[in-house]
Amino acid sequence: MGRVKGGKISNKLAFVKDNYGEAMVRRVIDSMDSFDQLALKIVLDTAWYEIDLYDHLMTAICRTAAGGDESVYTRIGYYSAEQAFTTLYKAFRGKDPEDVMRKMASMHKMRNDPADMKIIHHEAGHCEVRIAEPRSTVAICKVALAFYVRGIELCGAASVEVTETSCSGKGQAFCQFDLRWNQ
Repeated sequence: MGRVKGGKISNKLAFVKDNYGEAMVRRVIDSMDSFDQLALKIVLDTAWYEIDLYDHLMTAICRTAAGGDESVYTRIGYYSAEQAFTTLYKAFRGKDPEDVMRKMASMHKMRNDPADMKIIHHEAGHCEVRIAEPRSTVAICKVALAFYVRGIELCGAASVEVTETSCSGKGQAFCQFDLRWNQ
């Protein structure tokens, strides 16, 4: 499938800690298989991890911390965007939504391997994003969708709507998101 930087994984563990407490972080990890538990013993932000581990962590958070409530994926995406655009990746925030979406392709390349993200259509208040690599999962795409919404909101946009029109996690060739907003 692909790999993700450890920073994406440690961000999700921080989400659990900040929203459910330290004990829940342990419960989430303990709910995962022994191979995943071992991989999560020490997470280095700059190291590469299999995308399957990242997906397993997302689904464990949903199952264990959120009791199966999939709205947690939206909360994770919002949290991730707020953390990314106010800390380490602040330079990618952009001066407006169009700028942040252009910069996200570079951020995507830094945090995923292989990485292929393109803005395939762009006009004021609208763009389409296509992600061919890495192949994704349904859970990861739900988080990404919310990440895009919050990332655009942080640039001052309102009435942000993002829909996924294609998903590699559902067997399609790539993931594609249609983003619309008001300035």
